[in-house]
Amino acid sequence: MADNVITRYLVLSDMHFGTIESSINDPRYRGALIDYIVAKAPWREIVFTGDLLDVNLSTLTRAIEGGIWPGLPAPLFGFRQFIQTLDSRMGQLTPEKNLKDLADKWVYVPGNHDYKIWDLLSTRVVFEDVLASGRPIDRASIPLRKYRWIGDESFFAGIFRPYGVAGDVGVEYPNHEISFRRQQETMVLTHGHYLDSSQTRGNGLSGQLQKATNPEEIERLVRKIFIETAQFQTVANAASFTKGFRNFFNDLAGPDGWGNKLTKLSNQIGEWLVKFFFPSEGRRGKALSSKQLLNIECYLGRFCGYAKLPRWFVFGHTHRQGVWKTSRFGIQAYNAGSCYLDQGMPITFATIETDAEGEPRVNLMRVHRNAAVFPA
Repeated sequence: MADNVITRYLVLSDMHFGTIESSINDPRYRGALIDYIVAKAPWREIVFTGDLLDVNLSTLTRAIEGGIWPGLPAPLFGFRQFIQTLDSRMGQLTPEKNLKDLADKWVYVPGNHDYKIWDLLSTRVVFEDVLASGRPIDRASIPLRKYRWIGDESFFAGIFRPYGVAGDVGVEYPNHEISFRRQQETMVLTHGHYLDSSQTRGNGLSGQLQKATNPEEIERLVRKIFIETAQFQTVANAASFTKGFRNFFNDLAGPDGWGNKLTKLSNQIGEWLVKFFFPSEGRRGKALSSKQLLNIECYLGRFCGYAKLPRWFVFGHTHRQGVWKTSRFGIQAYNAGSCYLDQGMPITFATIETDAEGEPRVNLMRVHRNAAVFPA
């Protein structure tokens, strides 16, 4: 099959640059991942499906630049270092090659931990650019539900500029699409936080959208879900950004804190607060439920409005790599994985390959504890 591969796509999800828990900080595991990426070049696209730069539990400076920071037990490996290392490894493998030869296109789809990226860029579109042009702000079409920044339209491209590939970099929200021309079929790649009601301020997609049939009602509900998700992400980012704030709630409701000395009711309230502000803590390492599979269909059909539902759906968010098929429409769903340790695997990711017939095949890959890369 390898000899018949026409194009390759790489999907890296939930790398969480900036957090000490990410396996990308361990030179053994990131070295194995980088060597694999370079060895399999060229890639048609390298797609980061969310939680790339962790702004919730870290800062943009730490996530991008890495380095040694007070209070952290080990150095952080930043995203800029990741790109630099990919470029240098390409040159080591073949002297005349560099980052330009690694991939035709780089795509970044923000998730919930890096929602701030979408927030910054979309605010520029509907506020800064409108105001700077002299137009009235109330003429802007809001909320901005989807957008694409190519090259220097996004500050993210500046990380790639030293290597001459800034024009090949894009930021897209909420989805990235890959089309396979022979079958005229679409694959949707996204982060997946809209499938999780804890990230949408309690708005479960299937519960909200499944019974709605009137286009106006669907539009109203979609707008409501989008706005309330944005509101929740703003609150979660503000709360989790401050380490002391997180420690306060851990002391209140954690097993070693003084909260255990309070009444049962007080503990329940404290636990609820932790779940409210940091719901992803309880979602890591969870397989998809039947309700979440239904949410996938509602997300694609109702929330995104695809007239023809895509055959394939690739996401991350839960940190649990896996394969599922939705019950009603048979959409093949793949969780690419993460750079957080799960089921003994330090790093999990996905590749997509097309053969001579143009049929895509999604491969789930793992970096094992022995720093070897194998299919899941």
